[in-house]
Amino acid sequence: MAARDLKDLVKQLQNGNMSVFDDIYYETKNIVFYTILSIIKDYSASEDLMQETYLKALEKIHTYKPKGSFKSWIVTVARNLALNEYKKRKRELMIDPQTDEYIFGSTQSNSEQQLIIEEMLKKLKDKEQEIVILHVIGDMKHKEIAKLLNMPLGTVTWTYSEAMKKLKSDYESR
Repeated sequence: MAARDLKDLVKQLQNGNMSVFDDIYYETKNIVFYTILSIIKDYSASEDLMQETYLKALEKIHTYKPKGSFKSWIVTVARNLALNEYKKRKRELMIDPQTDEYIFGSTQSNSEQQLIIEEMLKKLKDKEQEIVILHVIGDMKHKEIAKLLNMPLGTVTWTYSEAMKKLKSDYESR
């Protein structure tokens, strides 16, 4: 779906047409989910936060300004919720240490795409994961990612390139 079409759907949603929500959801669900997963590394909690993201987005849809990218806006909502959850879990972990399973959660899935992404997450550093997910799954341009993550464009481009080299090298060594 073109960015223009997505903006039109969002405008309809802002005007109270709830019937377009499903289309918006299906267009943005992968980028939202994998952004959250890259931060908290817990599949089940990521699903919960994804639902919370869409509830918050519906609640705050009037604050979205059409001049910006809707994907960037909703990823920002998801990212903020995920970072808050991560900080909360980190505090809990410091109080009551658990095994590595608590930190990384259960990421079992039957979906081939999910398995591939989970393998990728293991090979890359956190920032690399986030940039690759935003670019590949979210179809965001490096410039948008740089703005979203508050990083220089050159750093985003270089980090993406290095991450792809790692993934390619790992794939070729199999």
